[in-house]
Amino acid sequence: MEEDPLFNALPEKGAVVIRQLAGAEKAISCDKMSRDAVGIIGSAPYFTIYYRHPGFGKEYLFNGDPRLLEKEGGVALMRKLRLITTRNRITHEVLRAVFMRQRDYFHSGNPPDLKPLSRAELAMTIRAGNVADPVIDASRISRLINGKTIVVPSVGEKSLRFFFPTGRDIHRHAISELMDEERKELAAGKLKRPFNDKEIRNGLKERHGLAITRRQVGFCRKELGIPNLYLRGRGGNYSSEQRRFSMACRLDTDSVGKNAPSAPGVYELSLTGVQIKYPGGADSVFYIGSAKNIRKRMKEHLKPYNKNGGIREYLEKYDCFFKYIVLETDWLKEEKRLYDLFAADFGAPPRCNRVSPRRDGEAHP
Repeated sequence: MEEDPLFNALPEKGAVVIRQLAGAEKAISCDKMSRDAVGIIGSAPYFTIYYRHPGFGKEYLFNGDPRLLEKEGGVALMRKLRLITTRNRITHEVLRAVFMRQRDYFHSGNPPDLKPLSRAELAMTIRAGNVADPVIDASRISRLINGKTIVVPSVGEKSLRFFFPTGRDIHRHAISELMDEERKELAAGKLKRPFNDKEIRNGLKERHGLAITRRQVGFCRKELGIPNLYLRGRGGNYSSEQRRFSMACRLDTDSVGKNAPSAPGVYELSLTGVQIKYPGGADSVFYIGSAKNIRKRMKEHLKPYNKNGGIREYLEKYDCFFKYIVLETDWLKEEKRLYDLFAADFGAPPRCNRVSPRRDGEAHP
Protein backbone atom coordinates (compact mmCIF):
# COMPACT_ATOMS: atom_id res chain seq x y z
CA MET A 1 0.00 0.00 0.00
CA GLU A 2 2.83 2.40 0.87
CA GLU A 3 4.22 1.94 -2.65
CA ASP A 4 0.95 3.18 -4.16
CA PRO A 5 1.55 6.66 -5.71
CA LEU A 6 -1.98 7.66 -4.74
CA PHE A 7 -1.29 6.85 -1.09
CA ASN A 8 1.92 8.89 -1.11
CA ALA A 9 0.00 11.94 -2.36
CA LEU A 10 -2.75 11.71 0.27
CA PRO A 11 -1.03 13.28 3.29
CA GLU A 12 0.31 16.14 1.17
CA LYS A 13 -3.20 17.04 0.05
CA GLY A 14 -4.69 16.59 3.52
CA ALA A 15 -7.05 13.84 2.35
CA VAL A 16 -5.64 11.43 4.94
CA VAL A 17 -4.27 12.27 8.37
CA ILE A 18 -1.67 9.82 9.71
CA ARG A 19 -1.42 9.70 13.51
CA GLN A 20 0.72 7.70 15.91
CA LEU A 21 -1.24 5.61 18.42
CA ALA A 22 -0.61 6.70 22.01
CA GLY A 23 2.17 4.59 23.48
CA ALA A 24 3.30 3.22 20.10
CA GLU A 25 6.86 3.60 18.84
CA LYS A 26 9.07 2.03 16.19
CA ALA A 27 11.62 -0.54 17.38
CA ILE A 28 15.22 0.56 16.83
CA SER A 29 16.30 -2.96 15.89
CA CYS A 30 14.32 -6.04 14.88
CA ASP A 31 17.28 -8.42 14.79
CA LYS A 32 16.13 -10.47 17.78
CA MET A 33 12.48 -10.70 16.69
CA SER A 34 11.03 -13.61 14.79
CA ARG A 35 8.59 -13.11 11.93
CA ASP A 36 5.77 -13.84 14.39
CA ALA A 37 6.74 -10.97 16.72
CA VAL A 38 4.55 -7.86 16.84
CA GLY A 39 7.13 -5.85 18.75
CA ILE A 40 8.71 -5.24 22.14
CA ILE A 41 6.84 -4.34 25.33
CA GLY A 42 8.54 -1.29 26.85
CA SER A 43 9.99 -1.37 30.36
CA ALA A 44 7.41 -1.34 33.17
CA PRO A 45 5.67 0.58 34.67
CA TYR A 46 5.17 2.68 31.54
CA PHE A 47 3.31 1.15 28.65
CA THR A 48 5.11 1.44 25.32
CA ILE A 49 5.05 -0.91 22.37
CA TYR A 50 8.03 -0.73 20.07
CA TYR A 51 6.48 -2.23 16.96
CA ARG A 52 8.48 -4.28 14.48
CA HIS A 53 7.06 -2.22 11.62
CA PRO A 54 6.27 1.52 11.92
CA GLY A 55 2.92 1.00 10.19
CA PHE A 56 1.70 -1.22 13.04
CA GLY A 57 1.53 1.74 15.43
CA LYS A 58 -0.37 4.21 13.25
CA GLU A 59 -3.92 5.06 12.29
CA TYR A 60 -4.98 6.48 8.95
CA LEU A 61 -7.92 8.88 9.18
CA PHE A 62 -9.91 9.87 6.06
CA ASN A 63 -11.19 13.45 6.21
CA GLY A 64 -14.08 12.77 3.83
CA ASP A 65 -12.66 14.64 0.85
CA PRO A 66 -14.92 13.47 -2.04
CA ARG A 67 -12.23 14.22 -4.64
CA LEU A 68 -10.23 11.23 -3.43
CA LEU A 69 -13.11 8.83 -4.01
CA GLU A 70 -13.41 10.04 -7.57
CA LYS A 71 -9.83 9.06 -8.37
CA GLU A 72 -9.09 5.66 -9.85
CA GLY A 73 -8.38 3.20 -7.04
CA GLY A 74 -9.46 5.73 -4.40
CA VAL A 75 -12.34 3.65 -3.01
CA ALA A 76 -10.20 0.48 -2.75
CA LEU A 77 -7.41 2.42 -1.08
CA MET A 78 -9.75 3.90 1.52
CA ARG A 79 -11.11 0.44 2.27
CA LYS A 80 -7.59 -0.86 2.89
CA LEU A 81 -6.74 2.10 5.13
CA ARG A 82 -9.84 1.55 7.24
CA LEU A 83 -9.04 -2.16 7.64
CA ILE A 84 -5.44 -1.41 8.62
CA THR A 85 -6.54 1.26 11.09
CA THR A 86 -9.06 -1.14 12.66
CA ARG A 87 -6.46 -3.88 12.96
CA ASN A 88 -3.88 -1.52 14.48
CA ARG A 89 -6.32 -0.08 17.02
CA ILE A 90 -7.52 -3.50 18.15
CA THR A 91 -3.97 -4.83 18.42
CA HIS A 92 -2.82 -1.82 20.40
CA GLU A 93 -5.78 -1.89 22.79
CA VAL A 94 -5.38 -5.64 23.38
CA LEU A 95 -1.69 -5.21 24.16
CA ARG A 96 -2.42 -2.25 26.43
CA ALA A 97 -5.06 -4.22 28.35
CA VAL A 98 -2.81 -7.29 28.61
CA PHE A 99 -0.03 -5.12 29.99
CA MET A 100 -2.27 -3.59 32.64
CA ARG A 101 -3.67 -6.98 33.68
CA GLN A 102 -0.27 -8.72 33.77
CA ARG A 103 1.92 -5.80 34.85
CA ASP A 104 3.24 -7.77 37.86
CA TYR A 105 4.67 -10.30 35.42
CA PHE A 106 6.20 -7.56 33.26
CA HIS A 107 7.90 -6.21 36.39
CA SER A 108 9.30 -9.57 37.54
CA GLY A 109 9.34 -11.89 34.51
CA ASN A 110 8.17 -14.59 36.92
CA PRO A 111 5.32 -16.80 35.51
CA PRO A 112 3.62 -17.31 38.92
CA ASP A 113 2.97 -13.55 38.93
CA LEU A 114 0.57 -13.95 36.00
CA LYS A 115 -3.15 -13.57 36.72
CA PRO A 116 -5.94 -15.67 35.20
CA LEU A 117 -7.29 -14.01 32.08
CA SER A 118 -9.84 -15.05 29.46
CA ARG A 119 -10.47 -13.51 26.06
CA ALA A 120 -14.04 -12.63 27.08
CA GLU A 121 -12.85 -10.88 30.26
CA LEU A 122 -10.28 -8.85 28.34
CA ALA A 123 -12.89 -7.85 25.73
CA MET A 124 -15.19 -6.60 28.50
CA THR A 125 -12.34 -4.63 30.08
CA ILE A 126 -11.53 -2.90 26.79
CA ARG A 127 -15.18 -2.10 26.05
CA ALA A 128 -15.68 -0.74 29.56
CA GLY A 129 -12.83 1.68 28.97
CA ASN A 130 -14.59 2.90 25.83
CA VAL A 131 -11.27 3.67 24.21
CA ALA A 132 -11.55 1.80 20.90
CA ASP A 133 -13.98 2.51 18.09
CA PRO A 134 -13.96 -1.05 16.64
CA VAL A 135 -16.05 -3.71 18.35
CA ILE A 136 -13.68 -5.97 20.28
CA ASP A 137 -14.96 -9.39 21.36
CA ALA A 138 -13.42 -12.72 22.43
CA SER A 139 -13.50 -14.08 18.90
CA ARG A 140 -11.57 -11.13 17.47
CA ILE A 141 -9.01 -11.33 20.26
CA SER A 142 -8.49 -15.06 19.60
CA ARG A 143 -7.89 -14.47 15.91
CA LEU A 144 -5.58 -11.55 16.57
CA ILE A 145 -3.26 -13.32 19.04
CA ASN A 146 -3.14 -16.62 17.15
CA GLY A 147 0.46 -17.32 16.11
CA LYS A 148 1.74 -13.92 17.26
CA THR A 149 4.41 -13.21 19.85
CA ILE A 150 5.70 -10.25 21.84
CA VAL A 151 9.23 -9.63 23.12
CA VAL A 152 9.43 -9.04 26.88
CA PRO A 153 12.58 -7.35 28.25
CA SER A 154 14.80 -9.74 30.26
CA VAL A 155 12.48 -12.65 29.40
CA GLY A 156 12.53 -12.95 25.63
CA GLU A 157 9.90 -13.70 23.03
CA LYS A 158 6.61 -15.02 24.40
CA SER A 159 3.47 -16.14 22.63
CA LEU A 160 0.56 -13.73 23.13
CA ARG A 161 -1.49 -16.76 24.21
CA PHE A 162 0.90 -17.09 27.16
CA PHE A 163 -0.70 -14.01 28.74
CA PHE A 164 -4.14 -15.67 28.89
CA PRO A 165 -3.54 -18.36 31.52
CA THR A 166 -6.19 -20.29 33.42
CA GLY A 167 -5.99 -20.72 37.18
CA ARG A 168 -4.64 -24.23 36.60
CA ASP A 169 -1.88 -22.82 34.37
CA ILE A 170 -0.78 -20.50 37.16
CA HIS A 171 -0.74 -23.36 39.66
CA ARG A 172 1.49 -25.33 37.30
CA HIS A 173 3.84 -22.36 36.85
CA ALA A 174 4.18 -21.99 40.64
CA ILE A 175 4.75 -25.73 41.19
CA SER A 176 7.35 -25.81 38.42
CA GLU A 177 9.20 -22.91 40.07
CA LEU A 178 9.11 -24.67 43.45
CA MET A 179 10.44 -27.88 41.87
CA ASP A 180 13.35 -25.95 40.35
CA GLU A 181 14.24 -24.66 43.80
CA GLU A 182 13.88 -28.15 45.25
CA ARG A 183 16.38 -29.58 42.76
CA LYS A 184 18.90 -26.84 43.50
CA GLU A 185 18.62 -27.34 47.28
CA LEU A 186 18.90 -31.11 46.95
CA ALA A 187 22.03 -30.72 44.84
CA ALA A 188 23.52 -28.29 47.41
CA GLY A 189 22.69 -30.61 50.31
CA LYS A 190 20.25 -28.13 51.89
CA LEU A 191 17.37 -30.62 51.63
CA LYS A 192 17.46 -34.20 52.86
CA ARG A 193 14.58 -35.32 50.65
CA PRO A 194 12.20 -33.87 48.03
CA PHE A 195 8.96 -32.11 49.06
CA ASN A 196 5.79 -34.14 49.44
CA ASP A 197 2.50 -32.82 48.05
CA LYS A 198 1.46 -31.32 51.39
CA GLU A 199 4.72 -29.37 51.61
CA ILE A 200 4.29 -28.19 48.02
CA ARG A 201 0.78 -26.99 48.86
CA ASN A 202 2.07 -25.10 51.92
CA GLY A 203 4.88 -23.59 49.83
CA LEU A 204 2.43 -22.28 47.23
CA LYS A 205 0.31 -20.69 49.95
CA GLU A 206 3.29 -19.07 51.65
CA ARG A 207 5.05 -17.78 48.51
CA HIS A 208 2.21 -16.90 46.18
CA GLY A 209 -0.95 -16.88 48.28
CA LEU A 210 -2.35 -19.77 46.21
CA ALA A 211 -4.89 -21.84 48.14
CA ILE A 212 -5.22 -25.23 46.46
CA THR A 213 -5.76 -28.70 47.88
CA ARG A 214 -3.18 -31.43 48.22
CA ARG A 215 -5.11 -33.41 45.61
CA GLN A 216 -4.93 -30.50 43.16
CA VAL A 217 -1.17 -30.34 43.74
CA GLY A 218 -0.94 -34.01 42.78
CA PHE A 219 -2.95 -33.47 39.59
CA CYS A 220 -0.83 -30.47 38.55
CA ARG A 221 2.39 -32.29 39.37
CA LYS A 222 1.39 -35.23 37.18
CA GLU A 223 0.36 -32.87 34.38
CA LEU A 224 3.82 -31.34 34.55
CA GLY A 225 5.39 -34.79 34.28
CA ILE A 226 6.93 -34.44 37.77
CA PRO A 227 7.26 -37.81 39.62
CA ASN A 228 6.36 -38.29 43.29
CA LEU A 229 8.92 -37.58 46.01
CA TYR A 230 10.23 -41.17 46.06
CA LEU A 231 11.09 -41.17 42.37
CA ARG A 232 12.47 -37.62 42.55
CA GLY A 233 14.76 -38.70 45.37
CA ARG A 234 16.27 -41.46 43.29
CA GLY A 235 18.79 -39.11 41.65
CA GLY A 236 20.74 -40.00 38.52
CA ASN A 237 22.62 -37.91 35.97
CA TYR A 238 19.69 -37.47 33.59
CA SER A 239 17.34 -36.55 36.45
CA SER A 240 19.71 -33.80 37.55
CA GLU A 241 19.74 -32.41 33.99
CA GLN A 242 15.94 -32.16 33.85
CA ARG A 243 15.93 -28.96 35.91
CA ARG A 244 17.19 -27.19 32.78
CA PHE A 245 14.05 -28.04 30.81
CA SER A 246 11.05 -25.77 30.51
CA MET A 247 7.77 -26.38 32.27
CA ALA A 248 5.96 -29.40 30.78
CA CYS A 249 3.33 -28.45 28.18
CA ARG A 250 0.61 -30.59 26.66
CA LEU A 251 1.53 -32.04 23.30
CA ASP A 252 -1.51 -30.88 21.33
CA THR A 253 -2.07 -28.32 18.60
CA ASP A 254 -3.29 -25.49 20.83
CA SER A 255 -0.55 -25.94 23.44
CA VAL A 256 2.22 -26.18 20.83
CA GLY A 257 1.08 -22.92 19.25
CA LYS A 258 0.94 -21.29 22.67
CA ASN A 259 4.08 -22.64 24.32
CA ALA A 260 6.61 -24.05 21.85
CA PRO A 261 9.27 -21.52 20.75
CA SER A 262 10.28 -21.03 17.12
CA ALA A 263 13.88 -21.54 18.17
CA PRO A 264 16.51 -24.31 18.09
CA GLY A 265 17.14 -26.62 21.02
CA VAL A 266 16.54 -30.03 22.56
CA TYR A 267 13.28 -31.48 23.84
CA GLU A 268 11.82 -34.51 25.56
CA LEU A 269 8.41 -36.15 25.19
CA SER A 270 6.77 -37.84 28.17
CA LEU A 271 3.54 -39.48 29.32
CA THR A 272 1.14 -38.01 31.87
CA GLY A 273 0.85 -40.07 35.03
CA VAL A 274 2.19 -43.21 33.34
CA GLN A 275 5.61 -44.76 33.91
CA ILE A 276 7.47 -46.82 31.29
CA LYS A 277 9.46 -49.77 32.66
CA TYR A 278 13.13 -49.68 31.69
CA PRO A 279 15.86 -52.13 32.81
CA GLY A 280 17.21 -49.61 35.30
CA GLY A 281 13.89 -48.27 36.58
CA ALA A 282 10.71 -46.53 35.41
CA ASP A 283 10.20 -43.09 33.90
CA SER A 284 7.59 -41.20 31.89
CA VAL A 285 10.04 -40.00 29.19
CA PHE A 286 9.68 -41.83 25.87
CA TYR A 287 11.64 -39.64 23.43
CA ILE A 288 14.57 -37.19 23.41
CA GLY A 289 15.16 -35.10 20.29
CA SER A 290 16.49 -31.85 18.92
CA ALA A 291 15.36 -29.42 16.22
CA LYS A 292 16.31 -26.16 14.55
CA ASN A 293 12.72 -25.01 15.14
CA ILE A 294 11.11 -26.65 18.18
CA ARG A 295 7.56 -25.46 17.39
CA LYS A 296 7.75 -26.78 13.83
CA ARG A 297 9.05 -30.15 15.06
CA MET A 298 6.27 -30.48 17.64
CA LYS A 299 3.72 -29.84 14.90
CA GLU A 300 5.36 -32.54 12.79
CA HIS A 301 5.08 -35.03 15.67
CA LEU A 302 1.35 -34.31 15.85
CA LYS A 303 0.71 -35.07 12.19
CA PRO A 304 -1.00 -38.41 11.46
CA TYR A 305 1.74 -39.38 9.00
CA ASN A 306 4.55 -38.93 11.54
CA LYS A 307 7.13 -41.55 10.53
CA ASN A 308 7.89 -42.54 14.13
CA GLY A 309 5.23 -45.16 14.82
CA GLY A 310 6.08 -45.32 18.52
CA ILE A 311 5.40 -41.62 19.06
CA ARG A 312 2.23 -41.92 16.99
CA GLU A 313 1.01 -44.79 19.16
CA TYR A 314 1.68 -42.99 22.45
CA LEU A 315 -0.11 -39.88 21.22
CA GLU A 316 -3.15 -41.97 20.29
CA LYS A 317 -3.30 -43.82 23.62
CA TYR A 318 -2.12 -41.31 26.24
CA ASP A 319 -1.97 -37.66 27.20
CA CYS A 320 1.57 -36.54 26.41
CA PHE A 321 3.77 -33.58 27.28
CA PHE A 322 6.83 -31.87 25.86
CA LYS A 323 9.61 -29.94 27.56
CA TYR A 324 12.44 -28.07 25.89
CA ILE A 325 15.73 -26.24 26.33
CA VAL A 326 16.43 -23.41 23.87
CA LEU A 327 20.00 -23.54 22.56
CA GLU A 328 21.44 -21.17 19.97
CA THR A 329 24.24 -23.61 19.07
CA ASP A 330 25.28 -27.26 19.52
CA TRP A 331 21.74 -28.58 20.05
CA LEU A 332 22.66 -31.78 18.16
CA LYS A 333 25.56 -32.48 20.53
CA GLU A 334 23.33 -31.77 23.53
CA GLU A 335 20.72 -34.22 22.24
CA LYS A 336 23.39 -36.94 22.03
CA ARG A 337 24.66 -36.13 25.55
CA LEU A 338 21.17 -36.27 27.11
CA TYR A 339 20.37 -39.46 25.20
CA ASP A 340 23.52 -41.11 26.60
CA LEU A 341 22.78 -39.95 30.16
CA PHE A 342 19.25 -41.35 29.98
CA ALA A 343 20.49 -44.69 28.63
CA ALA A 344 23.11 -44.88 31.38
CA ASP A 345 20.58 -44.13 34.14
CA PHE A 346 17.79 -46.41 32.93
CA GLY A 347 19.71 -49.15 31.16
CA ALA A 348 18.10 -48.36 27.80
CA PRO A 349 17.39 -45.36 25.57
CA PRO A 350 13.96 -43.68 25.58
CA ARG A 351 11.36 -46.08 24.19
CA CYS A 352 10.69 -44.21 20.93
CA ASN A 353 14.27 -43.29 20.07
CA ARG A 354 14.73 -45.90 17.36
CA VAL A 355 18.35 -44.97 16.68
CA SER A 356 21.08 -43.22 18.62
CA PRO A 357 21.76 -39.62 17.53
CA ARG A 358 25.28 -38.73 16.41
CA ARG A 359 27.02 -35.54 17.38
CA ASP A 360 26.98 -34.39 13.76
CA GLY A 361 23.19 -34.72 13.63
CA GLU A 362 23.06 -38.01 11.75
CA ALA A 363 21.86 -41.21 13.37
CA HIS A 364 23.30 -44.67 13.76
CA PRO A 365 21.91 -47.90 15.25
